[in-house]
Amino acid sequence: MMRWFDAQGGHLETKGISPDRKVIDVPLHRHHVTLNIFRIDIGLKYHLSSQWILEANAPYETKVQEATIEEIEPVTQTELEAILRNRNNHHRNETYAGPRDVDLFFGYRTANFLVESDLLMGRIGTTIPFGKTEEDPWKLGDAGLEHLHIQFGTGTFNPIADLHYSLPLYKGLGANIGIRGKFPFYENSKTYRGSRELTYTANLNYRFNNWISFQAGYFGSYQSYAYWAGEQDINTGLRFSMASVGASVATPYNIPLSVTMMLPLRQETLYDDTDAFLDGVYEESDAFKFGPLVSLTVLYSF
Repeated sequence: MMRWFDAQGGHLETKGISPDRKVIDVPLHRHHVTLNIFRIDIGLKYHLSSQWILEANAPYETKVQEATIEEIEPVTQTELEAILRNRNNHHRNETYAGPRDVDLFFGYRTANFLVESDLLMGRIGTTIPFGKTEEDPWKLGDAGLEHLHIQFGTGTFNPIADLHYSLPLYKGLGANIGIRGKFPFYENSKTYRGSRELTYTANLNYRFNNWISFQAGYFGSYQSYAYWAGEQDINTGLRFSMASVGASVATPYNIPLSVTMMLPLRQETLYDDTDAFLDGVYEESDAFKFGPLVSLTVLYSF
């Protein structure tokens, strides 16, 4: 289970919607958007042998979106109403929930790869498109129609691969590093092609005794632009990193329990919006910048 707090997004805007649903010009203002995410992952792992593994992970996510308006230039009551109608087209105070795309992996693990008691594991697989996808929000927005930028999947099968290495250092101290990639290569039936994603992790783990251990680590991620009908989506594209601390406890009935907190270190969007006013139109990335994350993991073997 994962709880991600107060992801922040927003963009400059100069468009409104008239009472007859026409797109009109209004004074400069900003849409502010906050997103809180709760996610449950159900993972299954089956050992085909001592080295070969089949894995699946099925996520379900709830996203609570809140949107407000910041007035930058003076507005009349009529203009404010037009601004709010347009904001509600783009960002509504609503809760969205549903399954995300499923990961399916085939993995291989080997011990004593470089030194005694180390462990190397590689996995390859694909995502399975169970998550709900949306129509092109840019076209709908230009037409003054309600739309949604939030998606729960890509609508495509995407190759995924990862590699993990664990190394014992001294007595109860160990190190872990990992890298994972997802590589969408075609667009779905709604002309959307998702971001390529690369994540990389490094962790230290110290086992204090047989029932408790502590972890500290680093998490980094790169997400490329996504595309609609071959056109770059400036609301995507992100680099960010987080620091993590956590603890694992051996509970009765052989059910380990882990709690982790992750805090943002650095976040930046790929879109350069330092000069947002282009050709008379304000262009600014709406990619979310994430807040702190707390996760709880429970494992059970049968």
